[in-house]
Amino acid sequence: MKKYKAVFSSLHTLYRLTTSINDIQSFIIGVCKLYRNILKSEKIIIVCKTSNSHGFLKVTLENNKQTIKKGGMSILTSREREIFKRGKEVILNTRMIHPLIFSDIIGGVYVKRKIKDDIFDELDKKWFVTISEQVSIYLKIFSLYHEQKKIMIGYIKSLTNLLDKYIPTSYLHTKSVFKLIRALGKDMNLTKSEIKSLEYASMLHDAGKLKIPSKLLKKKRPLTEKEYKIIMEHPKAGSDLIKDLAALKPVAPIILHHHERYDGTGYPSRLKKEEIPLGSRILAVIDAFDAMFFGRPYRKKMKLYTIEKELKKQMGKQFDPKVVNHFLKILKKKRIRKYLRSFY
Repeated sequence: MKKYKAVFSSLHTLYRLTTSINDIQSFIIGVCKLYRNILKSEKIIIVCKTSNSHGFLKVTLENNKQTIKKGGMSILTSREREIFKRGKEVILNTRMIHPLIFSDIIGGVYVKRKIKDDIFDELDKKWFVTISEQVSIYLKIFSLYHEQKKIMIGYIKSLTNLLDKYIPTSYLHTKSVFKLIRALGKDMNLTKSEIKSLEYASMLHDAGKLKIPSKLLKKKRPLTEKEYKIIMEHPKAGSDLIKDLAALKPVAPIILHHHERYDGTGYPSRLKKEEIPLGSRILAVIDAFDAMFFGRPYRKKMKLYTIEKELKKQMGKQFDPKVVNHFLKILKKKRIRKYLRSFY
């Protein structure tokens, strides 16, 4: 009975691995430990194809020592190559091999007990086959996820290139902004996915301006009230452009509300304080810093101490005070200060 409970527990653990980990290497390491804990194996090897069609990832766990290899066919032993050629299952008393198959062979699992008297029983063998079949499915899911991610990144790059050509006001300094977002995200204890969403939002926040007449964007004289109302439509237009892409759904509300103000006088929804998504409140500070630090054709660049004064002045008005405090904190870090001074 105890062993059956362990099997069901392991299936739940496998599910948690797939929902909490988004890189294949960490997933494979977790699965190796799972095989070790349930099957009491001294040696576990998992080999799988990577997103590079000619590449492989090989993780070995032996006596609690972990080794990871990446590369071409040369990192595989003759037995491992045979798995990819034939996809043959081997179930013996002290070692078991199972190909990971989902329409085609995407990997293989090898487990071994060194003591000949300590053999795998029938439940061990059935569990090994069952869990290996589940691992095959999850590896395919990872593969599809990375394919979708490639498509999404391609879409973002194409859209940002178009923005650079079409919109004269999109002067975001991507490399610098990413560095600031990552430092700020770490200081605010954001998750990796939240930081990634902020990076995408910073690249696409002006995407809605593609729907605004170019002559209006290039106008140098003050905008009329009617023209300003048209400009104010760009956050919703930008959000609408990406909201149907599953991988970019978390980015859409950040873009939609990046022109809201903390005091509730912004647009498009006049949200205030915590009603505004945190990502939007962060992007508002980052975008303002970028405009002040690097300047714009219509605005001269400002010194760091002047920018800091301006950010403090707008705390509770345009910007979230907590976000500003965290941002001012990272600006004082030596590596950030040194990096920014390189632009003077």
